[in-house]
Amino acid sequence: MEKQATLKEKFSIFGSRTVGRAAQREAEEKGGRCGLNKAEFMERVQQSNEACQRGDFQAAVSLYGDALRADPQNCILYSNRSAALLKLGRYQASLDDAVKACLLNPKWPKVSPS
Repeated sequence: MEKQATLKEKFSIFGSRTVGRAAQREAEEKGGRCGLNKAEFMERVQQSNEACQRGDFQAAVSLYGDALRADPQNCILYSNRSAALLKLGRYQASLDDAVKACLLNPKWPKVSPS
């Protein structure tokens, strides 16, 4: 039973429901575009990954941003956006996203200092 919970946590892309709802309410109050449903969220993630693969890093950064407004606790998205920002030469923004990814999940292998 414990193994299933660990797998669920490991592959969850939305984090906790409470955090997600609070972040969504806050973004909506500020006029954000956080109101993505699960299918739209997955579409943004897929589009951002495809944009990176074809070298369109500016589009990837924008699409990762859309996805992050829907799931601001997703270390994978911060890590991926960090890589895209690095390709654009936006070093401070890249570092900021890498640090955020590390703070959200210090064990995420792509941001681990070791």
